[in-house]
Amino acid sequence: MIERSFEAGEKVKLVERAEEITLLTSVLARTARGEGGVVLLDAGPGVGRTALLDEFLRRAAATGARVCAATGSSAERDVEYGIVDQLFPPDGGLSAGPRLARALGRGAADTGSGHDAGALFDALCQEFRQGPVVIAVDDAQYADAVSLRFLLHLVRRLRTAPVAIVLTEPTGPDSLSPSFQAELLRQPQCRRLGLLPLSRAGVARVIAPQVAAAEAAELAADFHAVSGGNPLLVQALVADRRDAYRLDQEPAAAPATGPAFAKAALAWAYRDDPVLFDVACGFAVLGRAATPALVACLVDRGADAVARVMTALDSAGLLDGGTLRGTVVGRALLEHVDVQTRAELHRRAAGLLHADGAPATVVARCLLAAPVAEPWACRTLLTAAEEAMRDDETEFSLDCLRLAGQTAATGHDHAAVVMARVRIGWEIDPRLVSPWLDELVDALEQGSLRSADAAWIVKHLAWQDRFPQAADGLRALTERADLDEPGAGAELHVVRQWLRHSCPPLDTGAPDLGMPRTPQARRMSPASYASDVLVQVLGEGPGEHAVGMAEEILRGCRYGESPIEALEAALLALLYADRPDRALYWCDALLKQAGDRSTGTSMAILSGVRAEIALRHGTPHLAQEHASSALSAISRSGWGVAIGSPLAALVQAATASGMSGAAGAWLNQDVPEGMFQTRHGLLYTHARGHYHLAVDRPGAALDDFLTCGDLAKRWGMDVPTFLPWRTSAAQAHLALGNAGQARTLVREQLARPGGSTPRARGVSLRLLAATSELGQRPALLRESVNLLENCSDPVELMRALADRCQVLHEVGAPAKARMTARHARKVADAGGGHALFRKLFKDEIPEDAVAPDDLGEEDRGSASLTAAERRVTALAALGHSNREIGRKLFITKSTVEQHLTRAYRKLGVRNRTDLGDLLAGTNLAAGASALG
Repeated sequence: MIERSFEAGEKVKLVERAEEITLLTSVLARTARGEGGVVLLDAGPGVGRTALLDEFLRRAAATGARVCAATGSSAERDVEYGIVDQLFPPDGGLSAGPRLARALGRGAADTGSGHDAGALFDALCQEFRQGPVVIAVDDAQYADAVSLRFLLHLVRRLRTAPVAIVLTEPTGPDSLSPSFQAELLRQPQCRRLGLLPLSRAGVARVIAPQVAAAEAAELAADFHAVSGGNPLLVQALVADRRDAYRLDQEPAAAPATGPAFAKAALAWAYRDDPVLFDVACGFAVLGRAATPALVACLVDRGADAVARVMTALDSAGLLDGGTLRGTVVGRALLEHVDVQTRAELHRRAAGLLHADGAPATVVARCLLAAPVAEPWACRTLLTAAEEAMRDDETEFSLDCLRLAGQTAATGHDHAAVVMARVRIGWEIDPRLVSPWLDELVDALEQGSLRSADAAWIVKHLAWQDRFPQAADGLRALTERADLDEPGAGAELHVVRQWLRHSCPPLDTGAPDLGMPRTPQARRMSPASYASDVLVQVLGEGPGEHAVGMAEEILRGCRYGESPIEALEAALLALLYADRPDRALYWCDALLKQAGDRSTGTSMAILSGVRAEIALRHGTPHLAQEHASSALSAISRSGWGVAIGSPLAALVQAATASGMSGAAGAWLNQDVPEGMFQTRHGLLYTHARGHYHLAVDRPGAALDDFLTCGDLAKRWGMDVPTFLPWRTSAAQAHLALGNAGQARTLVREQLARPGGSTPRARGVSLRLLAATSELGQRPALLRESVNLLENCSDPVELMRALADRCQVLHEVGAPAKARMTARHARKVADAGGGHALFRKLFKDEIPEDAVAPDDLGEEDRGSASLTAAERRVTALAALGHSNREIGRKLFITKSTVEQHLTRAYRKLGVRNRTDLGDLLAGTNLAAGASALG
């Protein structure tokens, strides 16, 4: 009996279906009062209409109701009485049902059978009245015509037939016929019930018994996002997660869409409806670019059919914003389509998307699945490759390039492919460019490259230390400009400005054509304007105009959208214009835009600039960190001649931190010979000079610094804010005992453009003090400290403080020296420069005198003052006269003088001015303010 099968079946736990069960139960309850009812249950694929029906039938059977159930199938749609025979089997005890159905079937052709049908219906009602009866047909859309006619006959007479009828159908194109639905829903006792996917809370309830309680809430959000709340897919995700747990011995962090999920996706697609499968495959092929019109054209189905399928999929939670939810669903569908059909779908999709103006990356994905021999295909792939690189999709970009090379049909297309390979390869790692540069050099010599491409090749030949070929390319570009070839003048200006700040010797031999002559040729890129600004700063020194232009350029640029050479030049212009604070702001903003990227040429260059900025801010540990990141972002050979900049930062950072061994190790790295003919080589040689100073080789240091100076002057880069070679050489001269030559160099630097900026002047004054008489040194060093305190460079500030501390000892002001050492200790604590602090102060101040807690009232001098002396000294420090102090403290002027005399002796000062300097910022000064 059917009743026994339902009673023996496994109970299904339903989630978020309480309202539906309540409605079905109320219809069943009316049968006890002799009233019938009908429920038409519809839902999208996988939402659970069959599970809900089975649960209801179990509950109905448990109440003693007689359950008559059937399931429709497309294979039996043409079998007459198929559904009726399932509902009323021979041993079911409802023999009038099949006889009534056959009488109704005969009545379609024999009008004389109406009396038989009436009598049989009365007999069937008598059988129904023996107890509540439930007639259920799952997938009623596949019922044969005679069975449907029988069901409608019952529905029209439900007021006198105590039976509950439940029919299920899918949402979409394969539902019950409109005429049947109209006839059904016209009856007052008929209700339509639509099932929706599960909410996030419902998903949580489904997975709660199978996952840890702490993970349920978070996993529910992820499961809902992937499945759309479709119960079939949710259970599949749980199964895949369980399998992943078994394999890995730990649960997956995110929903694993594995075999179970793929099979579940196919379960709803492989139904007896070809339209549903075809349209779903169309959505899978088009992906995010799918629209109803495009899908209809692709699968050659009507727009109304596509709309119905979309309704079905959307109601099942399988669509997300008009596209299939999750790429795994689409992949699972397409894997079960034969190869030829799948390829044809992708080819047609590529053509449709291209004609519709879809993004190149979208079209390219279809082309990669099935190439087409169309003239536009190669250009589309090249555009997609460049866009993919901007989006950090390296593998996809390379795939597009490979296919573009196979589809290039003309020489122009082939040259474009090679150029794209070089551009994109350079962004990944310049090492990849080398195999293609030779071919482009030949094209450059033959004049078959565009001016923009020719300029690009010149720059990167120089980058790769191929200076002779770069010079030949520059001459070829110059000849084009002489012939007024469109665009050649502007491109020549761009490449020459880049050479002037990167590889100056390559530019010196070419005639200076000045700016492009025509307005059309002067339409320059941000990279060109940024190079102009950097060249201006390196040649003329800092200026407000250059700073404003650099910031304006950076304001309009974004990482990945603007050329990295524009970003680098604008940042360096700010840095060499003595605005490291603004350079830091913009560089950090660009690194933030880069997100999680850690590789690629753009990241390498940007990290290298950030390392230079860190050096100017006196944070060698950060400089080392960013320079190391720069070197790891691309290969060492990929850096070419530009490797000098990150190596210089590493050497200088290690030297400043007292790690001369590490600095020497970096200097032992092999570097290209051509690097020493570049700006990067200047930085490298300058850093090497400071290493020589640190390891007590002042002669070698002086040679390096003077070499830097000769090249900087020759190349028009003799600006202290870029390369303070004169003060560096002055330090070497001082170490060699040549104070006079050191003094000359320092004065020259003070007179140079940019030599009066706070940082440059502060360093110069410190060295000038070292070449001056003892009596002049305190004032020079005080000004040096004041200037450097406003420059955010703790390294140079500590050096100035160390020199001042030594001078104060020499002039007999030990208390001031101790205060200076404390100041330096605070600077070291704030900037992490403890190694440098110990190196600079170990000979001048005992370790216990500069301990972190050795501050304020713990000072040995001020601690020795009596309470009366403290009060008098505090007021004197504020500038009060002896008479005013006596009046405030109610003591005589003579007593004030006696207290001050003893205080001067204890504190090691000679007058009120020294007293004010000594007590500034101490607890004693705070007490003075309170008394005043």
